[in-house]
Amino acid sequence: MDRRDLSIAFRERFRALLSEVKDDLPQFLEQAQLDRSALSQLRDPKQDRLPRAETLRRIAQATGVSVDWLLALSNARSGRQELTQSSRLLSPSWQDGSSPLARWHAEAAGQKIRYVPAVLPDMLSLSVQPQGAKAQEKVLTGFDLEEVDLEIAMPFQTFDLMVGQRGRWQGSDATIIAQQIRHIADLCEQHYPALRLHLFDAKQFFCAPFTVFGRRRASIYVGEAYISVTGSDEVRYFSKRFDQLVRQAVVTPDAVPDYLQKIRE
Repeated sequence: MDRRDLSIAFRERFRALLSEVKDDLPQFLEQAQLDRSALSQLRDPKQDRLPRAETLRRIAQATGVSVDWLLALSNARSGRQELTQSSRLLSPSWQDGSSPLARWHAEAAGQKIRYVPAVLPDMLSLSVQPQGAKAQEKVLTGFDLEEVDLEIAMPFQTFDLMVGQRGRWQGSDATIIAQQIRHIADLCEQHYPALRLHLFDAKQFFCAPFTVFGRRRASIYVGEAYISVTGSDEVRYFSKRFDQLVRQAVVTPDAVPDYLQKIRE
């Protein structure tokens, strides 16, 4: 691929990124240190020059993609993220019966919680689980919906699997599934906008389970353990990743109750 081909590929991918950040364009420009004039040049299909390496780096850092992806040298959007000394692998329950989650809840008091669950958010899950279901994450246990600013992002395909009694819900009682869906719909309606559930398309966006506790910590669920990160750059990365899922949601929080009611029926 010659330099002109690289330039064309960059502008195609840059325009795709702009469509994702259009609702928060001023913040993107600030983070990438771009002014409106530079933005116009980068978008111009007639330009055949590549931006400087430093400009590419800032755009990649502001959007969470890799420079290789920007130049169409890789189809993997995210660059390699290395664990630093601010990262720790922790068990969800300690020998004394306590949990790191309780401390993380306290740290985030009065701040926004962003959550991508492994399956269903535990706060929205009925105490009666589908037949054969394994114990799930307990990230939100202990929170009061009246006192927390909570955003959740998850694939809408989770509910397709539920109503179709497939995957985790294979062999489950349809009545229990209908009760579960109605329970989530009722909570989302009663507690909106303090509780906001965003449904994205898992065919378009893969995302591992993680939680951002305010501005100080993010945790990634890896099954029976959490990777906890506290570095400011790392927490900011996961916040941006969550914001990307929000921007790409196909069912917005205000529409979730009606959506769930329709698939339940």
